[in-house]
Amino acid sequence: MNADFTERIKESGLRLTQPRMKILEALNELDRPIGVYQLHDKMTEAKVNVNIVSIYRTLAAFQELGIVHYIPSQQGYLLCEAECRDDQQTEHLVCDQCGNVNELPIPTCATNDLKEQADSRGFRATKIRVEVSGICFECQKS
Repeated sequence: MNADFTERIKESGLRLTQPRMKILEALNELDRPIGVYQLHDKMTEAKVNVNIVSIYRTLAAFQELGIVHYIPSQQGYLLCEAECRDDQQTEHLVCDQCGNVNELPIPTCATNDLKEQADSRGFRATKIRVEVSGICFECQKS
């Protein structure tokens, strides 16, 4: 697990509680997005007493800090792989077969172009996320 994540939590003013650490550990063990209820089941199995609302709040805080990303097509959360400081300007490659997700930073030139296009239509972009569906290298091999 990225040691920077615990520092970000501390710097944000959030306490580094056992449930928050256990959520980070559970996310770190996974290679694909997980839903809140599935995460709650993992916490219950690990005998960590944390309710659904707390998991939602923790994940929302982690998302703001760039520790996790929500992957809409998978309806789940994934631990951040890149050097993110917030939940913006990331691209996710989602495998339609195995559900694996790879994270890439969106180049600044691409985000600037998207913002310019939005501006030209009178729309002020506040967050840019891109999800690309396809077949990963491993699934293509098999």
